[in-house]
Amino acid sequence: MDRERHLRIYDLHSWSGITLGLFVFIVCITGCFALFDHEIHTWEDPAKRLVVPEQRVEIHDTFASWVTANTRDDLEFARLDYPTSLSPFYMGMIGTHFDGEPVEFIEARWNASTGELLPERGAGLSEWILDFHRDLMWPEALGGRQVGRALVGVAGIILMLAIVTGIVIHTKLTQELFTLRFFRSVRLKWQDAHKVLGLWGLPFHAAIAVTGAYLGVVAILAPIVALLSFKGDQEALIEAVVGKPLEPAGIERPMYSLDEVGRMREPTSGFVPMRVILRNWGDQNARYDVFFDPDTELASIDAFELNGVTGEHIDGDQFEVISAPFRVGNAFAPIHYGTYGGISLKLLYFVLGLSLAIITALGLIMWLERRLHGNAGSKPPATYRRIGHIVTGVCLGFPLATAGIFTLDKLYWGAEAARLTATGNMYFALVALSILYAFLRRNDYKATRDLMGLTGLLFACLPALNFAKTGGGLPDVFGAGHTVAGYVDVGLLTLGVVMLWVSRRLPKQRSQNDSGRKRAEAQTEEEAQIRQPLAAE
Repeated sequence: MDRERHLRIYDLHSWSGITLGLFVFIVCITGCFALFDHEIHTWEDPAKRLVVPEQRVEIHDTFASWVTANTRDDLEFARLDYPTSLSPFYMGMIGTHFDGEPVEFIEARWNASTGELLPERGAGLSEWILDFHRDLMWPEALGGRQVGRALVGVAGIILMLAIVTGIVIHTKLTQELFTLRFFRSVRLKWQDAHKVLGLWGLPFHAAIAVTGAYLGVVAILAPIVALLSFKGDQEALIEAVVGKPLEPAGIERPMYSLDEVGRMREPTSGFVPMRVILRNWGDQNARYDVFFDPDTELASIDAFELNGVTGEHIDGDQFEVISAPFRVGNAFAPIHYGTYGGISLKLLYFVLGLSLAIITALGLIMWLERRLHGNAGSKPPATYRRIGHIVTGVCLGFPLATAGIFTLDKLYWGAEAARLTATGNMYFALVALSILYAFLRRNDYKATRDLMGLTGLLFACLPALNFAKTGGGLPDVFGAGHTVAGYVDVGLLTLGVVMLWVSRRLPKQRSQNDSGRKRAEAQTEEEAQIRQPLAAE
């Protein structure tokens, strides 16, 4: 490759990382916790820590009465989720509205053993963790969550750019896979860790970048395609893709039993249904879309369509013939969130996602190191120190904010309707305080130790706080209770202990030996290999 072009690619890799690296870091670190949305949901609400009974209570009449009682002028759809180990209760949802008003979504949950309505908590911890990663909880006044999801998709594109340029500039990939110089300068250790983590996790990082970009870009493309082809009518676009929905006949009919649907089996896997989407409820043209758990099948859609009145299978339904492009598109979300292989896969995703966040942070740190202690900087040192304080505050602030909202969930005392707002306020307040602390500490090494230690302490104390407030959690792992919440406690405790240990191992200041080497290592070896031949010419 032409050396000048190689140098330009190196600069592109470096500058794309420093200009938008913090944004990529935020998306990565929040995604690590968003993987466990269902598990955290049952951890946060003691009323949902149930065990799925061998014989579930009948739910059809209860659900039908609830739908009737809560329907406005129009019912867009209804949905019933059957109990699973992660969500051990019936969950109902309807989309309904008065004429001329937006659709309102109403939910309810019932005990699978007794059929009793479960008390509802306000949205909080689990919703914030998932939605902040997906769409940054972007305010409606600035375009809403569609804009937020598009911005997250941009993070995936930036990550793809960094991966491609990184592969091009690193010509000794096999050698760098096993190079980790523990006894050299701090800068070389950071550089080696950046390369090793990046190369070993490359397939995962590339998959996350591509799927994240796809899931975000869809939010941009749908309105554009609708604007160009359907004069802005997104509903017309949807009809063109999936077909026009069956209109109600206007003739009331009793619905086929949802309990009978729940006892059906998927012909191939033998799984029981996990969800039913109900269209034209109460009408002669009612349809049931029955979905089965595909957690071991990446790109398949295990579903079929039933007549909502008779329960008979609809010949030639929309799920019988699924095109290859649709299957590929359907696989992006499971690949991105690791929902196709159980909890072990999610734990692997967590470790690899955390490594991606660390790679991003190390890249930012190396960029600053070359300018503060090398000869790459063109600005006054005070400018780079201020940038360093921001990097430290953000990279340690978001993990601290996550630990903080876990703690808030157990200590919250306000109105349930305000829980989500309080969660967001706590989240951003802790990030802001972390950045402020980094500026006041004036030593990024010490600030990193302090903030990481505080984060680890909060995570490590959460199992005890959970038990004190709810009486469950970690003890249930060793008993007969709802073990999902207990395993969340195990994960939090492990994460907290690791962070406390790492914080104690981190240096309090830059080694004097590194200062003595700053001329010899003013540029990293990879820069020297690229730039020296150019200087010779």
